[in-house]
Amino acid sequence: MDEAIRTAVGTAGLDPAQGRPTVAAGADSKRTGWTAVREKSAAQSEVNAVCADLERQGWTLNRNPKGDRPDASRSYKRGGWYLVVGTRDKSRAPSTASALTDSQTLLTLTGLQLNLSDIPLPEITVRIR
Repeated sequence: MDEAIRTAVGTAGLDPAQGRPTVAAGADSKRTGWTAVREKSAAQSEVNAVCADLERQGWTLNRNPKGDRPDASRSYKRGGWYLVVGTRDKSRAPSTASALTDSQTLLTLTGLQLNLSDIPLPEITVRIR
């Protein structure tokens, strides 16, 4: 998963070393991510380039049933992994990113491995008449 993120970021013309992982190496094998401070004026085209490479890698875009806004985060799926790509401005950034200026945003990729069989579902009784 980390390789997919590095490849998409690099293909988009960004240096993966200029960002930072959002999960410490080896801390959680079912969660990963990368984030970097970017200029707002370029961030949307960078998101588009990252997303284009993810699709080239075989990731499937999950369509938003409420409609897709050009600046909305995008969710992808491949295997048991889900990957969200988006930006966060100063008002939505974590407190660790308080040094963001008004012209900057965080470009963020967050990956989660989900096994839906690990989630207990309620039992449903169906009566047929």
